[in-house]
Amino acid sequence: MNHLFIQCPSSKLLWDLQLTKHWLDYFITSHDLLENLTLLRKYPTALCKFTFLIWSLWKERNDCTFNNASFNPFRVFYKANSAYHEWQSRLQLDYHQLTGTLITTLISTPPPPPSPPIMVRWYPPPLGTFKLNFDGSSKSSSAASGIIIRNNEGTSISACTFNLGQTQAFVAEAIALHKGLQEARRLQIDNLLIEGDNLLIINAVKGVWSTPWKISNIISDIKYLLNLFTTWDIKHIFREANSAADWIANVGHLIVGNVYIDPTSSQRLATILCNDYSGVTLVRRGS
Repeated sequence: MNHLFIQCPSSKLLWDLQLTKHWLDYFITSHDLLENLTLLRKYPTALCKFTFLIWSLWKERNDCTFNNASFNPFRVFYKANSAYHEWQSRLQLDYHQLTGTLITTLISTPPPPPSPPIMVRWYPPPLGTFKLNFDGSSKSSSAASGIIIRNNEGTSISACTFNLGQTQAFVAEAIALHKGLQEARRLQIDNLLIEGDNLLIINAVKGVWSTPWKISNIISDIKYLLNLFTTWDIKHIFREANSAADWIANVGHLIVGNVYIDPTSSQRLATILCNDYSGVTLVRRGS
């Protein structure tokens, strides 16, 4: 049971995926199924979602065994997610039908107000400090990382992309941060601000969330490198403020190895850097 649902490589892909989606808000640290169920008893919503993931995983394995299907963690996750939300809707409907409040609720409950828009932009670092933006990208055939380091005038000091072969997106993000810190040390930068749009990586570095086993060594090396800087800070930003690193990471799918990028060689990247430094603000709907 433990190997089937927790320990085998295919199952680990699913647990890593749900973590990147922030679905359970709980990292599966134990290799014992019953122990995880016991720990999750304190978190009813997470326990319910965990159960749907287990059920979806069981059905996927049966499909692989009896129908020669290939294991797909994304399919398992989205089936579990769909089943969970359908079950939640069914519970609410049953409750209203039981209490006779369905029609009253539909009539008297106003629609929720739309989430206020969030204004997003990139900010240059203060004088004497540099800013590292990092990003990772994963497609069907390859994964890539991208980094860019800029000064207080928004000028690119270094920009590089790395083709990583096949790996998961959050692993590519962790490698991007690691490569970016190595590049900052090579440039003898002492004061560094760091921004990325992957909350998992940011919170793993800060120690807020447990570190997934696949990137535990990378995160340890990142923490070691951070201690070599005189001052540093790391924070999560929305993807709209990380456009330069995102563009650079996607270039990595087109190369082999790693390539330093001259911003003047690409009109698109040059435009992104100009907009960033000019304070062009983008509107993000909702949170």
